[in-house]
Amino acid sequence: MSRRGRKPLGAAHVNHLDGTPLAKQRLELILKTMRGELTIAEACHALSIGESRFHAMRNQWLQASLESLEPRPAGRPCKQVELPSAEEVAALEAENQELRERVLTAEVREQLARVMPHVLHDAPIKKKRRARRRTAR
Repeated sequence: MSRRGRKPLGAAHVNHLDGTPLAKQRLELILKTMRGELTIAEACHALSIGESRFHAMRNQWLQASLESLEPRPAGRPCKQVELPSAEEVAALEAENQELRERVLTAEVREQLARVMPHVLHDAPIKKKRRARRRTAR
């Protein structure tokens, strides 16, 4: 039974990635050594580096790849919230205290108005009328 679909690209996947030609060549050679298509000595000769450098480069790439595949929290990262300074906190606390006092005062006035409405509302002031003089005609 034959496989359907596209043939696997293998190391040729590197050609479709963004990066410098040198980085692409390094990655392609690392992948070929891992698949057994090239020996490490052949890859080192093509890159003009020693075997210890090749192993270090391969391990560095594998570690970075592994870290990029770690699960991350879903969604956008939270925005960093700037904490207010001590002066701003003190000003807000003072304003909060003042507003609490105003609310308490308004509540007391409301209670007084219900229980003793005459205390808050003075009797209307009566205007004095001048007596008219009557003149004889």
